[in-house]
Amino acid sequence: MSTGEQPINIPDIPDPKTNTPLGSTHKVRVGTIVWGAVVVILGVLVILSRATGLSLPPGQTAMWLLFGAGVAMVVGGAIHLLTRR
Repeated sequence: MSTGEQPINIPDIPDPKTNTPLGSTHKVRVGTIVWGAVVVILGVLVILSRATGLSLPPGQTAMWLLFGAGVAMVVGGAIHLLTRR
């Protein structure tokens, strides 16, 4: 059953300073990438441990994962700070 409504296509409004469409450039934060990687790695470890019978100590695995995430965030923040100048 159709209500007769059609979607409206609204063109992007250009930014007056750069003349590029607003919302067309997205900056990804380092933390988003790092936490996404942590979730992916955790998922891969769970799948591998179930499929191969690998026994990983959960506390130590979490500790190393958080350590790696912290290092990646510090390095990513430092790179962003250095390239911003």
